Amino acid sequence: MAAHKKPEPIDLGAIFRSEMTVIASQGYPTEIFEVTEEIAEHQELFARLISHRVPFSDVERAFELTLTPGAAEKVVVTFD
Repeated sequence: MAAHKKPEPIDLGAIFRSEMTVIASQGYPTEIFEVTEEIAEHQELFARLISHRVPFSDVERAFELTLTPGAAEKVVVTFD
């Protein structure tokens, strides 16, 4: 989940050069409570969305994955 309180500039040139696909979404603060039960019940389906799990001790690798086009779908940093 990410939230921004102010507009941020977007480098459209970088998006075009990397042939990145941008998908926008919007959520609401109470939404998580509406879907938590379904996520828990079908966790094996949602787990397939995660391409990489990286321990916090290697958080720099997580950033590298997210900043490399095509390297990862969804990166989760874990705190074991």
